[in-house]
Amino acid sequence: AISSNAMKSMITLTLLGLLGSAAAQADGNPHNWDRLRRCDHTDYDPPCGPCEGIGGIPTGDENDQITLTSCSVVANASDVPSPVAPQWGEQWSVDPYYEVLIGKKTDPFCFSVIPSNDSVGELCYRPDFGAQYYDVGGESGALRFDLNSKTVVGNITSKIIHQDTNFWIVNKFPWYALGVSQCICSQVREGGAAGNKLMSPVNPDWTKQMFYIGRETIGIEYTGTEQTLDHWAFGPHHLWSTPDEGEIIRMWQPFNGLQIFPEGTNRVPQDQALFETPPPECKKEGGALFRIKCSDEGYPQSEEEAAAAVTQADKLRAEEPVPRAQYKGDDFNHMSQVLNGWIQDGDAETRPCDEWSTEELQQLQAMIYLAREASFDDIYQSVGDNRRMRKDFDSIQSDWDALTAQLSTASDDHVAHKIRRDGHCHEAVMWWVHHLTADIKKLFADAGVVVPLLSLAPHAEPHDGADDHHKAAYGVYQEQVTCSSCHAAY
Repeated sequence: AISSNAMKSMITLTLLGLLGSAAAQADGNPHNWDRLRRCDHTDYDPPCGPCEGIGGIPTGDENDQITLTSCSVVANASDVPSPVAPQWGEQWSVDPYYEVLIGKKTDPFCFSVIPSNDSVGELCYRPDFGAQYYDVGGESGALRFDLNSKTVVGNITSKIIHQDTNFWIVNKFPWYALGVSQCICSQVREGGAAGNKLMSPVNPDWTKQMFYIGRETIGIEYTGTEQTLDHWAFGPHHLWSTPDEGEIIRMWQPFNGLQIFPEGTNRVPQDQALFETPPPECKKEGGALFRIKCSDEGYPQSEEEAAAAVTQADKLRAEEPVPRAQYKGDDFNHMSQVLNGWIQDGDAETRPCDEWSTEELQQLQAMIYLAREASFDDIYQSVGDNRRMRKDFDSIQSDWDALTAQLSTASDDHVAHKIRRDGHCHEAVMWWVHHLTADIKKLFADAGVVVPLLSLAPHAEPHDGADDHHKAAYGVYQEQVTCSSCHAAY
């Protein structure tokens, strides 16, 4: 489950763990990656040579779930007696910048991707692009990313600033969230694990530990070009730099990510206005609509301080197993009318169920899932309450995709589409009412987020001669329309 008050999983952490464990082959290479995808400078016999450990654009954990880059050997290390060492620098900027961020999967959307020092378990592979500004050797001592991330719930634009041990992420949500902004105040721990030491931005001198592998002509992802570059490695970390000036063009670490600097780094003093901390969006006064784990001044809160934001009224409502009389109806139709009345009396704008598409409802549900208060579901799960989340979001999305594929061959006017839409309306309303805190619902309403109303008429069980489309949609509908078990007196 996603922890914290709201949308904690939206974190867009983009540190690539450049100083991770050098002897990571000790993790046993659990995904059985070959020497093209992974070849650590240590613990490999024979040692890695040119055009090994080159990587590419990965999409999954299987060894073949990667588009390997091209590579041909120009010279072995022994043939280049005095290679120019790679230069990282103290102040620079890169625009455009491309990456595929890799880290352990800790949330269903792969938003909270924190590179780790081993490759054990299921991993996330998230492509980003944008700009990077590095001022760790300058006045601010900070690192900033401006990124666009393609996610399963839409494109997210993010501003990320890392200064000392403080980490700020300012996200702008997709179009269906009306461009709402969010700030997450956090601190980064080594490997992303609680209790590990806090991390500051990567040191400007980190490249001094690299070992020379050789010279190669290698493909540079996202540019459609090949360049002749020097290959350096330290543990699982590989980089490629220009032979004449040591300008870093490409970096690869098989369980941290791919980074592309198409034109190298522009090593010049940086505009200090880029590194304003805390970011204005993270402060209570004039800040973003959503502020997660942020103090009024915009600094990271402790877990205890953040948890205190859930009101006692919200907790009591979650712990109340049976709805009160004013929330009940005599039958399905009456129940839906009663509950629709309460929804319309709320702060959010509403729209009848038949004015929504299934895709719109799924996007709304994805946003609600991101914003849900996980402690409510803990209460529901502990007693088998019908308000509980029946599955994790990976499974929910998989079920949605499977039904979409099955209904793709049904005619546009087939009843299965209406059944499916109505089921989503009921499920979306249940999530809205029972999985969001009152303050988050108010924030959504103030931002203009629209909520569906319940369909008024129930769908009958398909008759024996009904086709598979009808039966499949109804089977899912039964799982989604659970409110009648408590809110209807029949």
